[in-house]
Amino acid sequence: MGVSPAQIKALRADPSLATDVAMAAMSEGEVSGFGPRQEALDLQKSWHMLHYLFTGSIDDTRSPGAGLLSGEELGEDIGYGPVRLHGEKVTAEFARFLQNLDIEGLLARMNVAEMANAGVYSMPGGDEEDGIREEVGYYFPQLRDYVVQVAQKQGGLLIWLS
Repeated sequence: MGVSPAQIKALRADPSLATDVAMAAMSEGEVSGFGPRQEALDLQKSWHMLHYLFTGSIDDTRSPGAGLLSGEELGEDIGYGPVRLHGEKVTAEFARFLQNLDIEGLLARMNVAEMANAGVYSMPGGDEEDGIREEVGYYFPQLRDYVVQVAQKQGGLLIWLS
C-alpha cells in the first residue's frame, strides 16, 4: 500500500500503527489519525513468483528486486511476519528496477521446474506453465504501475503478506 511522507513519519514514530493500518486495509476499515489511505494492491498469491523472477531466489531480501520481501519491520506478526515499510528512497529505487523490466523478459527467465524445485509458493495449477505465464502477465504490470505511481508522488510502501 502506498503511504505519504507524513504517513511514513507517523509509522516510524509508532511502529504498532503499521499493524493497525494493514489490518484495517484487509477489512476495509479506517485507522484514526492516519489520514486518507491509498487503496492497497493485492497481488494474491503471485507475490512469490514475481519475487523469484525479480531476484532468482525464494528468500532474497537484499537485491534491487527484493522489494516484496524487504523493508523495515514494523508492528506485530500478522500471519506471515510483520508489516514492512519502504521509505521514499527505497520505493523510488524499486520503481526504477520495475520500470526496467518487461513481461517478455520476466517470462524468459521463467523455468517452471526450477521454480517448483526452489519452493516458489503457490504456483497456479502446480507446474502448469501457461497458468504461471498468465498470472505473471496479469500481476506484474499492476505492481509496476502501482509502485511507479507511488514513487512519482514521493511516497513509500507498506508491505505485508496475509
